[in-house]
Amino acid sequence: MRPLLLLLLVLSPLAAAAEGVVDASFRFRHADARKRSEAVHALARLPAGWERTRVASEAFLGTPYVLSPLGEGAGVDPDPRVRFDGVDCLTFVETALALGNAGDADDALAVLDDIRYRDGSAPAFENRLHLMIAQWIPDQIRKGYLEEATARFGETTEVRVAYDEATWKTRRGALRALPWQPELEGAFTLPTLPLARAIAVAGELPEGLVINVVRKARPDRLNRVTHTGLVIVRDGRRYVRHASTGRGEVIDEPIERFLGRHAAMRRWEVEGINLLAVRDNSERVRALRARRTASAGQP
Repeated sequence: MRPLLLLLLVLSPLAAAAEGVVDASFRFRHADARKRSEAVHALARLPAGWERTRVASEAFLGTPYVLSPLGEGAGVDPDPRVRFDGVDCLTFVETALALGNAGDADDALAVLDDIRYRDGSAPAFENRLHLMIAQWIPDQIRKGYLEEATARFGETTEVRVAYDEATWKTRRGALRALPWQPELEGAFTLPTLPLARAIAVAGELPEGLVINVVRKARPDRLNRVTHTGLVIVRDGRRYVRHASTGRGEVIDEPIERFLGRHAAMRRWEVEGINLLAVRDNSERVRALRARRTASAGQP
């Protein structure tokens, strides 16, 4: 038996009855606040980073898909800052990453805020990392939650997005509430594995990757990354664990099917995928905890 699999069987709060917290059927959406807190504490017995993220993400299987379920609790988007009864593709990945690095429930919210907002900023709509290529992806890499990994699996191409005040006026949906930010002016690029190559190597991808679907450029769309999930290996097969709009819940989908579906899309064609490796970010989480403790101690 592989050492990682053995470790998960022995230590995982979702697999080991000896932990006495939750069993393999545990799902966050069915648990009350106390049980969720106990599960987060139990998860902390696993090494931070991918191993903990993988087990945490499993507890979201079957969670209903809810478009944009998180907000700031007030203001432009009054949805709660954290919830466990509904996710979309991005908030699923964000919450799994937060739980993958958190030591307790307070940590989890602080880490989730750190993932979703600009460094050192308060949770506010204008501070949220709305744009995947220009904001969210480079921020997670810089902060240490993720590491660029696309080029490990083949020759990449660079996709490009560019923003100025004129193009910003074409924004849709929730972005309409976001005023123009001068720091967004300019071009931003993202290494992308062409779709044909991604399909060819899909059976060789290791688990522990965030997989981002990158679409072809369209003048009426500001975002080119439209979907995200986690690469999982189970019984020798590769899956994408993601919040599926088609199924309406978090599922494990065979990666060949996942990529094949996207290759068949014609309304807005897919250019390829971007891959990011999940990292152990314990050092940053300790700094966040120390900052939170110091703030709590101030008069």
